[in-house]
Amino acid sequence: MAAQQSPGIGDAKPGELRLNLLGPVEVRLEGRQLDITAPQQLAVLAILAAEPGRTLSTTQLAERLWGDWPPSSAVGALRNHMHALRRQFEHHGHPGAGTKWLDTIRGGYRLGLPVGSDATAVEALLAAAESDRNSGAAAEANEKLTAAQQLWRGDPLVGLPGPWAEEERARLRRLRSTLHEAAIVVAVDLDRYSAALAELEARVEAEPHGERWHELLMIALYRSGRRAEALDVFHNARRLLADELGVEPGPRLVRLHQEFLSTEPPIPSATHLVTVRDLPPAEGELGTPTQLPLDIADFVGREDLVHELADVLGEASDRRAVVAITGMAGVGKTTLAVHLAHRVRDHYPDGVTYLDLGGMDERPRSMDTLLAGALRSIGVDPGEIPHGLAERTELWRTTVACKRILLVLDNARDADHLTALLPGPGAAAVLVTSRSSLAELFDARLVPLDVLTPDQAWTLLERMVSAPRLSAEPEAAQAILRACGHLPLPLRIIGARLASRPGRQLAALAERLADEHVRLAELAVGNTSVELAFRASYRRLDPELSRAFVLVAFCDAPHLPIAAIAALLDREMAEAEHLCEALVDLGMLQTPEFCRYRYHDLLRLYARSVAEPAHQLEWPQALHRLVDFYLASAKNIVELRDPGLGADFYAATRAAGQQYTDERHCTAWAFAERFGLVALYRQVAEHSDAQTRTLAVDLALLLAVGEDAGEHLPQVAQALEALSRAAGDDGDHPTMARAELAAATARLIGTGDLSAEHALRHAGAVLQEGGDLTSAILAEQALGTVMDYRGKTDAAIEHHRRAIELGRRGRDPVR
Repeated sequence: MAAQQSPGIGDAKPGELRLNLLGPVEVRLEGRQLDITAPQQLAVLAILAAEPGRTLSTTQLAERLWGDWPPSSAVGALRNHMHALRRQFEHHGHPGAGTKWLDTIRGGYRLGLPVGSDATAVEALLAAAESDRNSGAAAEANEKLTAAQQLWRGDPLVGLPGPWAEEERARLRRLRSTLHEAAIVVAVDLDRYSAALAELEARVEAEPHGERWHELLMIALYRSGRRAEALDVFHNARRLLADELGVEPGPRLVRLHQEFLSTEPPIPSATHLVTVRDLPPAEGELGTPTQLPLDIADFVGREDLVHELADVLGEASDRRAVVAITGMAGVGKTTLAVHLAHRVRDHYPDGVTYLDLGGMDERPRSMDTLLAGALRSIGVDPGEIPHGLAERTELWRTTVACKRILLVLDNARDADHLTALLPGPGAAAVLVTSRSSLAELFDARLVPLDVLTPDQAWTLLERMVSAPRLSAEPEAAQAILRACGHLPLPLRIIGARLASRPGRQLAALAERLADEHVRLAELAVGNTSVELAFRASYRRLDPELSRAFVLVAFCDAPHLPIAAIAALLDREMAEAEHLCEALVDLGMLQTPEFCRYRYHDLLRLYARSVAEPAHQLEWPQALHRLVDFYLASAKNIVELRDPGLGADFYAATRAAGQQYTDERHCTAWAFAERFGLVALYRQVAEHSDAQTRTLAVDLALLLAVGEDAGEHLPQVAQALEALSRAAGDDGDHPTMARAELAAATARLIGTGDLSAEHALRHAGAVLQEGGDLTSAILAEQALGTVMDYRGKTDAAIEHHRRAIELGRRGRDPVR
């Protein structure tokens, strides 16, 4: 059964269907055993449980149950099996549970329950044990392996019929063999040679033709100081193989014998035994590489994508295929690639080669070095590897041309970085990860990754921290997810930190993460940090890209159009677009729609944190240019809607602004920019000079004239009130009054808030006294609207009359 869930070791959890497969099959639902004894029913349930949440067609189920030639009654038989299983669920659940948990969807069936099994528990324990060994915790690894061995109750899937069951049975038998091997290696790590030797002698006796057991027995004897006996094992194995099979020992056993005969034999380390799983091949023989890192036990989300790509690589196992997984740092590219490679490895009988290309390293490895490593990984003797790049490339492509092999090329810098490693025509498949877009790989299936959904992010944190702990502080947990931007890397970092501090409250951590000044520093554990991951990308930027990355990040708007970015950067639009697209290709900027760009929240924080003094000094001018662009754009809207309405009475602008062709274009622009303008007003209120504030207030007044209503107007009002206070604190009473007028108008238009009357009267008085008749007219018109809403017709007429008089006095064309 594929490791789809993170299993527990004991009985089923609440709401979980548990299948114990390592012996006679047992089925438990919420801790209670189901009375399912019919072999085909059990097989159908096991097949569906192997891929919970995925719909399997009746054709797929029939093929897995009966093979290529299912009986004519297959569909009816499957329907009967489903009916019987639903009755079992009903009996142990609640009314309607059977149909809910095992439902029919478009000619297929889907199991809608979380699933755990003893097989997935063994896989998780095996992975955790290897992690413990790699960190030097051999005793802890031994405990986990012992627990895994205790879950085995006999031959797996006893009595289940069909080709799927047979294949799964074979896989689980291999899992048991791997478990035995790992336990032996850990015993050697712990210097428990007696236990290791006893187990190995039993293995050799049970599987006399299994050369791997002979190899391990030789190593255990050698490491315990019994060199002569280790050499005897080789001679006995050689005699057995020759007498019974008529063959000589394989090259790995021969090489081990030669090493033990040498005067200074290199003793293979236990790490080598578990990670590589085979001794180096003898000269002249190419090995079958199996070098994948461990599959992650708590893989979360992207289930549909995994199924889709597994189908692509599985169907392409007899022809060349390239799948390129791309995305920003920390989005889970390597995790997905390794998980996917484990899913499809059985389709590639010539092995799986994993290479970390080190594309984000400070000193990336040369292609010469990478090719040499690739050639060694498939068994080419180091002495046979040529020196020239062209010769190595030719040997690599020639060697893999006729192999059904999967190449996992992790962490490519860009397309040029991996071109030489791509095989030519043949059966080899390639799985690439990169922060770059790799758009140049025209024949590749490009898979850009986004962050996890909120539900997936919750599930990931829940599996690392525990469901009760998150449920006890749901608001704090949600705040943590938002602070991590639903990005897998920071979520795993926070999960690890919380798991290591079981008494720590989530609210305390959420409060620290809410502070943007310390958030990146908090997203670190051990040698892993979000900041280091981002830094590797930032190092690749040239000065112009670095300037663009930092300056655009200073803007608080959730996203910006390219015309605004060009104004902010003081560059031509074509050049600005080139810079933004380059940052997108490097995974440092996102483009949610054509010609609009945004940051992931954590990348924005990082960009601000690495700003150089020159960038910080330039930001006030950049902000001024941005507001100037938006004011010019607003003037263009007013001029298109009502030429001569008064745009010339507002501050002069340098930028040409956004150009519009019709009313629909104006409305679409105002709608797209609404929340960005709110952020802009707030930023101007907090971090700008008087000139920039004047531009921002004029922008708000011009848009108020246009009366673009929307749900954002209350937020506009709040931001403008802050802007008014900032101007007042500086003694800039005209700008203060204009901002107060714009805020009150926004409240009036947005929510019909009649309490704006006081602010309108105060603003109008200040504006008239200061001689700003254009703005004073707007205040009188707004007061007329307030009176009209209140049913005070005479008062409304009086305010509009005053507006007309002010217009005549100033010869202002506003009407």
